[in-house]
Amino acid sequence: MDWVTLIPLLPALAFVVLAPLSRAARAKLVPLAVAAVLGSLGLSIAAFLAVWPGGHGEVWQASVTIAHIGDRAITLGLALEPMSAIMLTVVTVVGACVQVYSLGYMHREDRIGWYYAVLSLFTAAMLALVLSDNFLGLFMAWEVMGLCSYLLIGFWHEQEAPRLASIKAFLTTKVGDLGFMLALAVVYAEAGAFDFATVLHHDWTAGTATLVALLMLFAAMGKSAQFPLHVWLPDAMAGPTPASALIHAATMVAAGVFLVVRAFPIFEASGIALTITLWVGLITALLAGLLAMVQHDIKKVLAYSTISQLGFMFIALGAGSSTAALYHLVTHAYFKSLLFLGAGVIIHAAHTQDMRQMGGLAKKLPVTSLAFASGSLALAGIVPFSGFWSKDEILAVLLHEHQYVAFAIALLAAFVTAFYVARLWFRVFTAPTQQEDLHEGHRSMLVPMVVLAVITAVIGFFGPTLGDFLGHEIPWPALGTAAISTVAALGGITLGWYVYGRRTSVVNTQALKQRFPHAYGVLANKYYFDLTYGYFVVGGYTTLARALATFDARVVDGVVNGVAAAWRSLSAAGWTFDGRIVDGAVNGAASAVRAAGDKVRTLQTGSVRSYQTLIAGAVVLLVVWILVKGA
Repeated sequence: MDWVTLIPLLPALAFVVLAPLSRAARAKLVPLAVAAVLGSLGLSIAAFLAVWPGGHGEVWQASVTIAHIGDRAITLGLALEPMSAIMLTVVTVVGACVQVYSLGYMHREDRIGWYYAVLSLFTAAMLALVLSDNFLGLFMAWEVMGLCSYLLIGFWHEQEAPRLASIKAFLTTKVGDLGFMLALAVVYAEAGAFDFATVLHHDWTAGTATLVALLMLFAAMGKSAQFPLHVWLPDAMAGPTPASALIHAATMVAAGVFLVVRAFPIFEASGIALTITLWVGLITALLAGLLAMVQHDIKKVLAYSTISQLGFMFIALGAGSSTAALYHLVTHAYFKSLLFLGAGVIIHAAHTQDMRQMGGLAKKLPVTSLAFASGSLALAGIVPFSGFWSKDEILAVLLHEHQYVAFAIALLAAFVTAFYVARLWFRVFTAPTQQEDLHEGHRSMLVPMVVLAVITAVIGFFGPTLGDFLGHEIPWPALGTAAISTVAALGGITLGWYVYGRRTSVVNTQALKQRFPHAYGVLANKYYFDLTYGYFVVGGYTTLARALATFDARVVDGVVNGVAAAWRSLSAAGWTFDGRIVDGAVNGAASAVRAAGDKVRTLQTGSVRSYQTLIAGAVVLLVVWILVKGA
């Protein structure tokens, strides 16, 4: 089954082919990228079918040694087993729908070839992540996804908002990635390896397991936009809408949940890490849902909804059920990508993202309206759509574990979800028409939406089958739990209709703002997280940078300039010493030699009488010296 390696390799090759080409050449080869992801989709389905009758164990594995540390080999490899087989189908189905959809949505973009190149690399990285057989390979794919999200969010980098949003997303997720890197160091120091088989079956002590689990949780909070590292995801809406569907549904944001699912035995060995995970999810699910209630940008409503639904997945993980978390991850990937693609059609038609400038789209965009309704009902948790089944499984797990406080908070978050879904629907589709020149999307945009709408409507019925496939039971929801959650969902929708669905909805909205000004102000300012980060983190960094720049200009430059001046002074003094003392000594010695030579030269007269006189005088002096010496 070495053909499994082609699943991530095909879109990766599409990137390799497209990236170095000119803009015009890339645009002509866009069908190559679409064909690559469709090929991966076909192979993923084949891989799923290969695993389906084979039980719960590993079906295929291949690895290569990339380095040695002492006598330990560091390997990278891919492995196909039930969980990776499920994720392969999810990623490739959503990825294929997004790529086909983008043919219509992005057709006027001059840089469409670059968009498809990065989209292909993004898909390849996620496929490699879910197939990886060790934490090191997972981390490498994780980092490639971070780079691609930066490039996709900042696709329109000529504009300030996308450029700043891409930087914000990159830096915020990098904060979480630091936890992943530290966790890898601890894992290797403790287990001596990175592969799942060795690490997950290691005999972890509670303390070390807690350290590793919390570091990985921190990484997952950054990638999956959990409070307080959630601030990057709403701003990421500045990128192309199809890319948002891929990033915020089946790939990047799901990677954090997938990491915790992979490392779940370590979390179980810790215990306390599960409790922290539970409360991170509860806080995120509720607070993000409340923020979605006051957003006017249709994409930001879906962005905060994504954060909230990811919170539900963390709730399931914290309650001890990785299977329930994975189940909701799968259903959410389909219905949330559907909603983002539907939002793209709406934005194309209305030429705005502000829901206050929309209305009456149910009559103007019938196909989009029906598809969007399927996703909305799934998100609200209405039976029989997929979100109902996976959300109720999470609530059932909380009741089974006697987490009654957590159950109440999760149920309130479910109520809030239904409310903001109703608010979006009534404002966009049934409110008074704001525009007349609205038109349905192109077939290349509608077909992927219809496919996802059908999947969203039926996939929830396969929960028990999914559980059997993973080796963990996913029962049908208990009647009592289903009734309670349905009442909560219908209550949220009813309240949404009462506030936004009636003819007096605008008056009621203004009345709510006037009646609860402080609460509304807190929500409108997003709990002041951005302001706080802007003041203390960004502002603190800027202040420190300016202080260092001032220190550099005044102190460091002063020292450097002082040293330079001293050197120049010494150099000048050196020239003086050299010119007056050294040169004077040398020149004086030369003058003395010349003078002595002139004097000695006078002895050479050429007269023999003079020479005889000198010799005689010398002999006399010699005799006198001898006599004196002898006496």
